Amino acid sequence: MSSYQTAPYTHFHELVDTWTKHAQAIETQVKNLSEKARVLGTSSDTPEIRSRLDEDERRLHNLATKTKTVLKELADEMTKRKKELSRNDLDMVTKVKTAMINALKNYEDAITSVSKRRQQYQSTSNDTLIDFENANLSEDDVHRRLQLQQQMKMNNNLLIRQNEEQFAIEEQVQLVQADVIEINHMMRDIGAIVSEQSPIIAGIEQTVTTANDNIIAGNQQLLGASRHQKKYRKKLCWLLLIFLVIAVIVAIVIIIKLKT
Repeated sequence: MSSYQTAPYTHFHELVDTWTKHAQAIETQVKNLSEKARVLGTSSDTPEIRSRLDEDERRLHNLATKTKTVLKELADEMTKRKKELSRNDLDMVTKVKTAMINALKNYEDAITSVSKRRQQYQSTSNDTLIDFENANLSEDDVHRRLQLQQQMKMNNNLLIRQNEEQFAIEEQVQLVQADVIEINHMMRDIGAIVSEQSPIIAGIEQTVTTANDNIIAGNQQLLGASRHQKKYRKKLCWLLLIFLVIAVIVAIVIIIKLKT
C-alpha cells in the first residue's frame, strides 16, 4: 500500500498488490520445490519425500489457479476504468507483469526438472525384478513355484505403480504448461490495455506540459507588463512633480510682479 501514498488505494491497486504477492510466492515455492527435489535418487529418497513433492506441486498449481482468477478480475477492472489509469498505474502493471513472466518460467522449468528426476530415479528400482530365464524352475518344486508366482505379482504391482507415477508426472507437466499458457494469455490482454492507454496518457501528459508552458509564458508576459507599468507610473510621477515645481515658480513670479 506504500506505493500508492499519492493516490487513493482502489480495488485496482489491491489486485495489483495481490498479483505481486502471487509472483513472489511462486518464486519462493519454486525454490523450495527445487531444493527438496535434490534428494531424488539419493539415500534420503523416500516415499514420504516424494509425497511432500506432490503436495508442493499441488500448492503451486493452486497458486497458479488463484493467480488466473486475480488476472481475470484485474483485466476486467482495467477495462472498466481505462480512462482513470495513470502513468504510474501502467508502470506498476508492466513491472509486475515482468516479475510474473520470470516466475512462470522458473515454475515451468522447476516442474520439468523435477519430473525428469522422478523418471530417472523411480521410487523402486527395476533391479528387484527376477530374471525368469535364469530361474531354476522345477515342476516338482511347489515351494519354488509359489515363490515365483509371488514375485510375478510383486513385479506386476511394481510396473503398475511405475506406470501410474509416469502418468502422474506427465499429467503434472501438462497441467503446468496449461497454467503458464493461460496466465500468459491473460497477461497479454492486460498488456494490450497498457499499450492502448500509454499513447493516450502520453498525449494527456503532453497537453498538460504544453498548458503549463503557456501558463509560464503568460506569467512572464504579465510580469513584463507589470514592470513596464511601474516604470511608466514612476515616469509620470516625475513629470507631475516637475510640472508642480514649474507651476509654483510661475505663481511666485506672478505674485512678485503684482506686488511691484
